[in-house]
Formats: sequence, C-alpha cells, structure tokens
Amino acid sequence: MDQVNVVNLIAVAIALLLSAAIPAVLPPLPVPGVVLEIILGVLIGPQVLDIVHPQATLNFLASLGVGMLFLMAGFEMNPAILRGRPIRNGLLGWAVTLVIAFGSAAPLTNAGLATGWLFTGLALTTTSVGALLPMLRDAGLLAPPYGPMVMAAGAMGEAGPVILLSLLLAKGRAPTEALTMVAFAIAATGAVVLASRASGRGVAKIVERTMGTSSQLPMRFAVSSLVLLIVLSEYLRLDMALGAFVAGALVRAAIERRHDEAMAARMAGLGSAFLIPLFFITSGVRLDVASLFSNPSALALVPVYAALMLIARGLPALLLYRADLSFRQRLGLALHSGTQLSLVVAITGIAVPRGLMPGAQAAAMVGAGVITMILFPALAQSMLSEPRATESLAS
Repeated sequence: MDQVNVVNLIAVAIALLLSAAIPAVLPPLPVPGVVLEIILGVLIGPQVLDIVHPQATLNFLASLGVGMLFLMAGFEMNPAILRGRPIRNGLLGWAVTLVIAFGSAAPLTNAGLATGWLFTGLALTTTSVGALLPMLRDAGLLAPPYGPMVMAAGAMGEAGPVILLSLLLAKGRAPTEALTMVAFAIAATGAVVLASRASGRGVAKIVERTMGTSSQLPMRFAVSSLVLLIVLSEYLRLDMALGAFVAGALVRAAIERRHDEAMAARMAGLGSAFLIPLFFITSGVRLDVASLFSNPSALALVPVYAALMLIARGLPALLLYRADLSFRQRLGLALHSGTQLSLVVAITGIAVPRGLMPGAQAAAMVGAGVITMILFPALAQSMLSEPRATESLAS
C-alpha cells in the first residue's frame, strides 16, 4: 500500500468518525449527517486541504456505499403497505414531476444557464428517500396514512430516475436497453415472488437460528444479493442502483416480517456506520466547489435549483393527495418529496465525466440538494408535529 493511499484512508477514516461525533457532541446542530459527510469530503479533498484524492480503493468503497443505500431503500419498500392508492399516487405524481422538471430545465438550457437539459431535468425528479428513512423512522412518520404515501412517492423518486437514467445512458441502444430492463424487471419480480413463497417455516427456523450467531446468514444473504445483482445490472449495462434496489426487495421478501426490525438494524450497522457515509464523503472529495464559487451565475442558481426541486416534486403532492392527507400532511409530503441529494450527486457525477454537464453546474445542483436536505425535512417535521392524529382531512 503506497503512502498516498494510506493518507487517503486515514483522512477518510477521521472524516467518517467526525461526521458522527459532531452531531453527538452538538445535538442541537440542525445539519443532517449526510450534509456533514459531504462538507467534510470537500474539506479534505483537493480543493481545500488537498489531503484526499479519488483513487481505486475509495471509488470501490463508494460504489458499495451507494449500493447499500439503495439496498436499504428497497428493503423498506413493503408491497403490502404501498399497493393501491399510495403507489398509484406515487406513479401519477412522478409523471407530473417529469413534465415540470423537464419543462423547467429546457428554458434554463436555452438561456445558457444550464447544460444538458435531460440530465438537469432528471436530477430535479428525484427524492432522497434512502437518506430520509432514518429521519422518518425516528419521528414516527412511517405509520399510515402518511407513511405509505411518503414511501411510495419516495420509491418513485428513486426507482423512476434510475430507470430513466439507464435509458439516457444507452443512447443508440435505447430500444435494446428498454427490452433488457423489461426482462430484468420480470426476472426480478419472479425472484421476489419465489423468495416470498420460500420464506416458510423451514427458512424461518434457519433465519431464527442464525440471525444472532457469528455466521449472520441473513445478512450474508443480503450482501451476496447486493453484489450479485449489482454485477448482473452492470453486465446488462443497467444502472447499478436498480440492481441494489431489487436486492433490497428480494431480501425483504425472503425474510419473515417479525425479523424485519432485527434485519434493518444489521443493515444500518454496516450501511449507515460505514459504507453509505463513505459514498457521501467521497462525493464531497469529487465536488468541484472551486468552479462554483468562481462562477457567480452558477452560485446564483443554487437557490433556483432548490426551489425547482421543491416545485417539481412538491406540487404533485399538494394536488394529488387531497382525498388521502390533510393539508398539513400534504405540505409535509411536498417538503419530504422535494428533499433531493443522493441521486443528484449520482446523476451529476455521471454527467460531468462524460462532458454532459460542467463541474460548476453540478456543484450548484449538489449545493441545492444540500439546502433541501437541511431545510425541507426540518420544515416538514414542524408541519407534521402539530396535532397529526386529530387533524381532519382537507377537502
């Protein structure tokens, strides 16, 4: 191991610790952990302290981190809760979001304020449900009626952009890519159904016996499913996040519901404590903040992008959920749906190396995502902390 790699790993390890220690020592700090991780990545990266530079080991661990993020998001998708109105509203809401997002990106591109309107628009259609999950769980917001609605909307805000991103990257292969994706979806659905049927008494006993032992068979099944489905999606030239998301759904189907909490805790131990923070720290290392602050027009677009993220994802929530949620709940859903960071980082990180988006614009969009991650969940929490249980539905 050469000296540069050692320095990289030591600095990242310290950043990993600090991103958890700072909120623990300063509990009132209104900055989500994911934002701290990106900020620390920027600080130790080449544009500030110049300690850490992206290299193969960090890139590989970051890839595992984003895979784990989507694995955990897929695990949280409970079909029994999401089916019916939640998923119908989520699908229709994301369709409206597409119109708003691409309709907003086109004039920005025509005015010379943005480049690559397809990737710009696509980044505005996302929801960081994976990063929101711990906040929603801690606040007790996953119970019906709000929980299924926000989870379904968030699922579409992650799965929809991932599927569309795969098609955009295919370019001339789009028809073949679409057929491959349909075949992948059918095979994945079949695998989930088979896993669900296999989770009978025999499998339940094995899970029960090994959940707390050193073998950790259920967790090894989760990690193996993640690696295998990521490899398969890469082989099929689909976005790896799609494979990771399916892996999470597969693991959930294979395990009895009474083990969900224990399994989620083990995933969080590996994902939230190690792999996922590495992804965000490495993303901060890669972020071109120098171009952003040296470009006044790009810097001025940061609040514009944040507003567009809220409008594109939040407006459908206000319009489509009138029969399901109260006005305060719809405001909360709009803010949660407009919270975007994880996929904004991923999409811009793909577009910049391909020359489809300048670094300054990517930094502006990530900066907007950071604003949404800091402000929107806090505002949503204040909306939903008012008497949720007794509030009558708005007409």
